[in-house]
This record gives sequence, structure tokens and C-alpha cells, in this order.
Amino acid sequence: MMIDDSKYLLDEKNYYDTEFEKRQIVLANTFSEKDKHITGWKLRMGGEYKKTSPFTIFRNGNIIKHYDSSKYSDFLGSKSIDKKVIVILLENQGWLEKDLIENSYFNWVGNIYKRKKSVYEKRWRGFAYWDSYTNKQIESTLKLVNHLCEIHNIPKKCVGHNTHIDGIEYFEGVVYRSNYFKESTDLNPSWDFKKFKELIEEKK
Repeated sequence: MMIDDSKYLLDEKNYYDTEFEKRQIVLANTFSEKDKHITGWKLRMGGEYKKTSPFTIFRNGNIIKHYDSSKYSDFLGSKSIDKKVIVILLENQGWLEKDLIENSYFNWVGNIYKRKKSVYEKRWRGFAYWDSYTNKQIESTLKLVNHLCEIHNIPKKCVGHNTHIDGIEYFEGVVYRSNYFKESTDLNPSWDFKKFKELIEEKK
């Protein structure tokens, strides 16, 4: 497994340079294309934006390391929880809207969605169309999750769905941002949650 730990390294102003024991991995979306989310991190709040993640996995399967996974950020908005989790962001634009007249799609910021063949259709949390994940992303996510579980001694257990769970912060293993928040839409329905759970847990 190759991890790029140089090109997109973040400054210490973008995370907390203190180590904590990790008990959970949270999978979420970038809600942007390519490296736009990283550029955004560096521009917001005078360069001191801390709602970041230690890893990004691009559509092509490339794994990017932004800072050491033992550190933490303000990603979930709770210090006590954020200190215990490792966040992995997957490049994905999230929910889409359809222009029935033009037979085209646009993303949440109003930009035209150019990957028509990758639109996944399923109604969930008020939306019906979704940007799908790639097979290379899934493969890389599996590899990175297993690697992180091993080095941080996190149980190889995984939630098998993307709906809200009360007390999810106490689960030890792999979860999704939508397990934390009822309004969150990541990971979206195009992810095969049951299959990913099987792949994680068969490697115990």
C-alpha cells in the first residue's frame, strides 16, 4: 500500500499536535472534486482551519496523508470524541440535483456534474441522486482501514449501514459520519455498506 505523505501535508495550524489513543475510524466525504477541499482548509480562518482529516482517498485510489493519525482535529465538533477518532475522507461530491429539461445533474454548489455514468439513484435523507465511489477508492479504503486498525489496535468491526445510531461514539471500529448526525449524507447510498463490513470483519 502506497501512502503519499509529502504532497499535501498540512501545517500544525490545521490540527492539534497532541497524541491520543484512537478507538474509532470515521469515513466521510470531501464534498468536492480533486484537492479543492485541501485548498479550502488552507484558506479558511486565516489558514488556521482545524476541521480537517489525517487522510484523503482520491477517486483514483491514491491515499494521501495530511498529518499523523495519532493527532486530531475538530472534524466532528466534540473534543472528547475527536481525540479518539481517525477520519478518512473520500473524494465524492455527495448528493446531486437533476435538471429534467436538460437531462443533466449539478452538485450542491450548483456546478455541472460531469460524470453522468457514475450517478447512483436512491432516495435517502431527502435526496435521490448521488455521486458514486470508485472501485479503486473502495480497495484503498479497505487497505488503509486495516492498516490503521493494526497500528492503533482498533477492533476490526464495522457498522453495516449509514443511518443514525444513538451512542455511536462508544462503538470501537469503523463508522460513517451519517451514523453520528441525522442530517449528514456521507457516506451516501452508493457505498456497499454490508459488503464493506464483511471485508473488514473477515480479516480479524
